[in-house]
Amino acid sequence: EAILFEVTLLVYLIDNTIDGQGASPREIRAVLGRLIPGLEILTEPFHNVSLERVRSLRPSHIILSGQSHPWENYSAESLAGVFDVIKRASQPILGVCGGHQQIAIAYGAKVGLMERLEPGEGYNGAKRERGFLPIENTGEGVFKGLPSEITVWHNHCDEVKELPDGFRITASNETCRIQAMQQKGRRLYGIQFHPELFDEQYPEGRQIVENFLKL
Repeated sequence: EAILFEVTLLVYLIDNTIDGQGASPREIRAVLGRLIPGLEILTEPFHNVSLERVRSLRPSHIILSGQSHPWENYSAESLAGVFDVIKRASQPILGVCGGHQQIAIAYGAKVGLMERLEPGEGYNGAKRERGFLPIENTGEGVFKGLPSEITVWHNHCDEVKELPDGFRITASNETCRIQAMQQKGRRLYGIQFHPELFDEQYPEGRQIVENFLKL
């Protein structure tokens, strides 16, 4: 069942995968199209993004997708435009999984593996939080109207290790302390999980997506 919006929405979806190798942008795009038939969605690769581009497109909302590789595989130069958008765009911004980590990196906060379980390169041998798992949330921002404990889909090895200055934590669980964060006084939200992957048993992700699009 689609939700109705009285204003025209254009979602600018920033694809944080290298060479389109990850599923995150496709999954986000698919669920947006399902929830709002006819929604305009423009997907562009992270290295093409700039504040000037956002100002010319004038999207209603910006979503940062998950990434496909460890962050050390991304050059600072290729991320500079996205970081500029994260810090200065006036639109509501939602960072999903890697996009959540990207917000932290933009503000100089540390991101790294949750834990290394055995020797290996990159994500090989790293602890991974994967599956439908519970989180505790504050009920504000993208969590408006949801119970304090919800179950959402996770699939990540990295986490935000420290809260950037000027942010507050809006969701946590035992595995990962900063499951969600919001910048104070701005509509900038990061969530470590994947709200676009919900089902009938665990539908709360859908409401998180809808809440964001109503901001």
